Amino acid sequence: MTRAPEHIACPICGTELTPAQLFAHEATQHAFERMIAVSVPLGARVTSYVTLFNPPKTRLTIAKQVKLILQLLPDLERQAITHKGRDWPAPLAAWSHAIEHMERMRAAGRLELPLSGHGYLYTVLAGLADRQEAAGERQLEAQRRGAPRQDTVQVHGQDMTIGQGLDVVYGGRDAALAKIDADARQAAPMPADVRERLDRLRKGDAS
Repeated sequence: MTRAPEHIACPICGTELTPAQLFAHEATQHAFERMIAVSVPLGARVTSYVTLFNPPKTRLTIAKQVKLILQLLPDLERQAITHKGRDWPAPLAAWSHAIEHMERMRAAGRLELPLSGHGYLYTVLAGLADRQEAAGERQLEAQRRGAPRQDTVQVHGQDMTIGQGLDVVYGGRDAALAKIDADARQAAPMPADVRERLDRLRKGDAS
């Protein structure tokens, strides 16, 4: 009985690979295809997140990186997580925000590395969803009382109301643009004579 070769040589360059390596390569392709289908920009975030698992003075193998990504993909695709016995919404913008938070923690030396699992990431995601839920409930209660709340938070260095902050994190809006829009809405209306003068200037018949 003929045994399968332990190594397979590339007919072009002569590089030898084991069947396991070839199948691992195929799994890598499928994993990254799924991640790209979810979101290309978020894919960069996820691959950066995986580096938090690197052991000291070394790097994870491709197989280990793919395994970590495959663990996240089902929840990325359904944009929800299960944490502490409860399902939480997790839109793609929330994933990006949570990973960015962890990267800041790493830069500040406040994150214990290497990570051994996704527990901390899921805790951050659940916390974001919980704050969104609580803010929505407060806003609804304030509307019932006829006194909308205008509590502010800071998102990406921009001060904004809770509603605007949630729109940035969960709606994917740019924080700076959201701030500009909010300031414009709060600005005093332009006097009628000034608006009329500007209209004439635009038409090229200013007097």
